[in-house]
Amino acid sequence: DGEKTMEGVHPLPPFLSKTYDMVDDRSTDSVVSWSKSNNSFVVWNVPEFSRDILPKYFKHNNFSSFVRQLNTYGYKKVDPDCWEFANEGFLRGQKHLLKTISRRKPSQMQVHQETASQVQSLSVGSCVEVGKIGIEEEVERLKIDKSIHMEELVNLRQQQKATDHRLENVGQRLQLMEQREQQAMTFLAKALQSPGFIAELVHQQNEGKRRIPGMNKKRRFPNQEEENYAAKQVSTLRDRQIVRYQPLMNEAAKALLQKLLKTNTSGRLETI
Repeated sequence: DGEKTMEGVHPLPPFLSKTYDMVDDRSTDSVVSWSKSNNSFVVWNVPEFSRDILPKYFKHNNFSSFVRQLNTYGYKKVDPDCWEFANEGFLRGQKHLLKTISRRKPSQMQVHQETASQVQSLSVGSCVEVGKIGIEEEVERLKIDKSIHMEELVNLRQQQKATDHRLENVGQRLQLMEQREQQAMTFLAKALQSPGFIAELVHQQNEGKRRIPGMNKKRRFPNQEEENYAAKQVSTLRDRQIVRYQPLMNEAAKALLQKLLKTNTSGRLETI
């Protein structure tokens, strides 16, 4: 009851309670969690922490502002190479100790105008001390800001490198597609110049299907008998007059070329 009364008189600052709840949430331990000693907390992933965690608790995504607020309440950065912060009143499982954490305020000197000598004694030394504290805090803030910006810069460079790699892969695939297309066009051009070649190829295929018994429809390597038969067919075809096939295959080759050109054109348009 006494503890509740104290909280009623001196309410706990929302920043402290929200920070405690944020760190104590085990579902986000991969981003922010208690340290192994349970007397400090660590931000493991600053970009994800700024993007997903901060807006949930503090309605902003500024990590630098969050760190400044920690400094205001007396949190100290434990490890210079890690975003680990500690405060004597910030311990795991002891949320009631948060009431011992107070907001730091610059010391204010009260000048009593009783005598001129008292005013002079208070003016010089105390002002220098207060100014020194202010400069040290500002230097610490600048160091933290620099560390944050350096980490963000490294992340941006990594993202740019990954994007460049993907673009390079896309360019290589496009180049390979163009090479295959050029090879197909070259083959068709040669076929148009020599329609007898297509006629022989089609005739040989048809004759082979009709005369070779038990041919498997699945693609397989030809045996010796089939190779001898195919060689014989090619030799026979070379001795024949295949004029009757030329007009027909010439037209077929032209139709095939037109179809391929149409396909290539439509494919390019779709790609673009």
